[in-house]
Amino acid sequence: MADSQPTLNSLAAKITELSETFTRYLKDNNIQQPTFAADSPTSYSSLSPEAFVTRQLLADALSDLWYLSQGPSESIYNYVHSCIPDASALNILNHFDFWSAVPLDGTASYPEIAQRVSLPEDVVRRVLRHAVTLRLFEETDPGKSSSNIRHTSRSAALARNAGLKALVSSVLDVASAPMMVMPEALRKYSRGKPALTQDMDETSFALLYSGGKLGNHKTSWDLLENDGEGENKGWRQRDFVSFMAYIKEIFHLEGVLLDAYDWKAVGKASVVDVGGSAGHDAFALAQKFPELTITVQDLPQVQTVFEANVPEDLKDRVSFVAHDFFQPQPVQADIYIIKLILHDWPDHEAVKMLRAMIPGLKPGARLVLIEYIGNQGETEEPALARSIQNMGTASDLRIMALFNARERPVDAWAKIFRDADERFELAHVNANPLTFISVVEFVWRG
Repeated sequence: MADSQPTLNSLAAKITELSETFTRYLKDNNIQQPTFAADSPTSYSSLSPEAFVTRQLLADALSDLWYLSQGPSESIYNYVHSCIPDASALNILNHFDFWSAVPLDGTASYPEIAQRVSLPEDVVRRVLRHAVTLRLFEETDPGKSSSNIRHTSRSAALARNAGLKALVSSVLDVASAPMMVMPEALRKYSRGKPALTQDMDETSFALLYSGGKLGNHKTSWDLLENDGEGENKGWRQRDFVSFMAYIKEIFHLEGVLLDAYDWKAVGKASVVDVGGSAGHDAFALAQKFPELTITVQDLPQVQTVFEANVPEDLKDRVSFVAHDFFQPQPVQADIYIIKLILHDWPDHEAVKMLRAMIPGLKPGARLVLIEYIGNQGETEEPALARSIQNMGTASDLRIMALFNARERPVDAWAKIFRDADERFELAHVNANPLTFISVVEFVWRG
C-alpha cells in the first residue's frame, strides 16, 4: 500500500507534467498568464473544460506537495496557526478599503495609508506586513521601516473590481464568524439528534447575532438589509448585489441561463426571474431573445439599483416588482426562473417558497431551477479533483452555519418539489459538475 502513495519526487514530476500541459494550452490559445505584477491579467479567460480540470489537478498536486513537504503534524500546525490570521488580514484590508489607499500605478507610505484608512499607523503596519506574506501588496524595500507599499496583482484585482471586494465582504465579513461558532451551535441544537436541526432560530448565525451585542439579526438576510444607520443602512445589501453580479461573471452564469432553456423555441413568452437581484440576468436574456417579456422580483431595496442599470431599450420589456418569495406569487407567467435561491434555505423553508409560487401558476407553467452543484450525490463517474469538490463542500458548510441548509444533489431537488406539491413534474435535468451548475426544469400540472 505504501508503494502506491505519492512522494515528494512523484508529486514534483506530476506538477511539472501538468504545468507543461496547462502552459501549452494557454500558449496555443493566446491566453495571457497572470503574474504578481500589479498590471497583470486578473484571471484566466475562457478555459476549456479540459484545461480547467488540468488546472485543478495541478492545484491538488501542489497542495499534496505542501502537505508532504511539511509533514502531517507540521502541516496541521502551520494551517491552524495561519488560516484565521490570513482571513482576518484580508477582511481588514477589504473592510477599510486599503485597496484604494495605494495608487495602482504608484506607491504609498505607511503613514499615508494610515491616514487614508483612518487607523493607527502601528495597526496598519502589522496588518500589511502579514498581508505581504500572502502576496497582498508588497514592500518597495522589504523589511525596512522606511519602505513604501505598492500593489501586487492580487491586491490590484480587488482595487479594480467592486464585485470581488463585495465577494470578500459577503463571505468573510458575514459568514466567517458564524462558521467559527458552529461547534457550539451543533453541540447545543443538534448533538444526539438523527439530523441537523432545521430551525432557523438554531443556526450558528442566530447563535452569534441574535444576542444583541452584534445587533439583533435572526438571519444573514436580515443583517444584509438592516445593518448600518441613516444613509449607510443596507450597505451590505448593496454589496451583496455587486457580489451576485460578480458571481455571475466568474461562473459565466449569464451563459448558463442563456443555455438553460430553448428560449428561441419558446417565442413570445412571459418570464419571471424570482429573486433576480438587480436584473443582470434578465437584461442579458431580454437582449438576446427580443420576444421575451421579463419581470424581475426581489426585495424593495434592490429596485433603485435595477432602475439605475436597466438599459433604455429594454424598459418596455423588463420590469421590476418588489416581492417576498415567501408570499403568494402575484405574477402569472409562462416560465419562472429560480436561480441560486433555494439552496440558502433548509428543506421545509424551500418547500414553503415553492408552495408560495402555486397561486400564480397556470397549467403548463415551467419552473427552471438553476443551482450550484455542491453535492454530487452517488455517481458512477470518476471522482472530481479534490479542489473542485472543495468548492462544493466549503459552500455546504457555509450555508449550514448561516441557514441550517445544505447543498443538494439533483434527486434531492426533485424530492423538495414533490414535497411542495405532487403536481410539480420533473421535465428535464442538465447537471455539469465542471460548470458547478445544475439546471432542473419542472412543469406545473395543476
